[in-house]
Amino acid sequence: MILVINAGSSSMKFQLYKVTNNNYEVICKGLAERINIDGIFTIKFNGQEFQTNEDLSDHSATAKVLIAKLKEHKIIQDFSDIQGIGHRIVHGGEKFTQSTVITDEVFAEIKRMVTLAPLHNPPAIAAIEAFRRIVSVPNVAVFDTSFHTTIPEENYLYSVPYEWYTEHQVRRYGFHGISYRYITKRLREVLQKPAANLNAIICHLGNGASVCAVKNGKSFNTSMGLTPLEGLIMGTRSGDIDPSIHQFIASQTGASLDDITNTLNKKSGLLGISGVSSDLRDVFKSSKDNSRSQLALTMSAKRIAKYIVDYANDLGTKLDAVVFTAGIGENSSEMRQLVINEVKLLNLELSTQANQSSYENEILISTPHASYPVYAMRTNEEVMICEDTYHLINK
Repeated sequence: MILVINAGSSSMKFQLYKVTNNNYEVICKGLAERINIDGIFTIKFNGQEFQTNEDLSDHSATAKVLIAKLKEHKIIQDFSDIQGIGHRIVHGGEKFTQSTVITDEVFAEIKRMVTLAPLHNPPAIAAIEAFRRIVSVPNVAVFDTSFHTTIPEENYLYSVPYEWYTEHQVRRYGFHGISYRYITKRLREVLQKPAANLNAIICHLGNGASVCAVKNGKSFNTSMGLTPLEGLIMGTRSGDIDPSIHQFIASQTGASLDDITNTLNKKSGLLGISGVSSDLRDVFKSSKDNSRSQLALTMSAKRIAKYIVDYANDLGTKLDAVVFTAGIGENSSEMRQLVINEVKLLNLELSTQANQSSYENEILISTPHASYPVYAMRTNEEVMICEDTYHLINK
């Protein structure tokens, strides 16, 4: 069995897999949320769901509750039933180009990455510390940034003093890499093409969102940068803006740089424009009566389309597919249609029936007249973490 952990600042998602002959079966999954507030623990298995209030004072207490619940529900007899724990780590910098077993040296490096990801890496570090303290099984780090280490320097460097890169590691890192790796792998199977010949544009659209150009099976460019704030208009994140806005707002309001950055991360995007919600479903519902909600949808669709056209130019005539994935990309036929309506140069056309159809893993949603196929495809970051963990501890 392999336990997969995805820790947030006040939450911890988990899935437990049973691995048999390279078959990865989900035994149970769940969520510990409102850590250090009024802990709620949810676990699902065998078609059942149990939710209880628990003492989740920190990530260490949450790890103990998780282990206790697995035993309580007889999902495991003892923690020795679990051979490894895989952790999603958002930022691996330039150091980590692939998943790795967490040794003391590796863990020290992950801690050093906190300066690059002060919002995202600390919860993962807390979870790793908790599980390493409680049980003696191998822990594996799987990095969101590692898929993007193939991006060429003309795409990952910013036009700032070169010393900012050499001395402070200022560069484009990109995120959602575990998802992009899964979609690339799945797309190879669907199109029956070897990785070396696969060229695609993948739109990972959720509350956090990005676009990736995959060239010859590898990341070639992506919309997020040094942090996940760059790129698309997201639920609460601004995406691309004029960097001088920071100084201008500071001079007008007296707000600190930290306050402004926090606003761009947590109070902008769909929420900031619509004034209604960061949830796309709420924005769509209110768009009939709220012109700002309609504006937010239009702006968001245009930004995604801009990146699709830009990356199509990067890939030339070799584009094999455009893929929509993640919560919004997988489930919002309305948003997919809005985006394609804004892509005016590539002759992309969606089938209304296919676009609105339910599906299990993936579905072709473009018409036969489209110049390139367009897919909606469900991502699976957890199984990628499980695979990496299994293979690394069984080397």
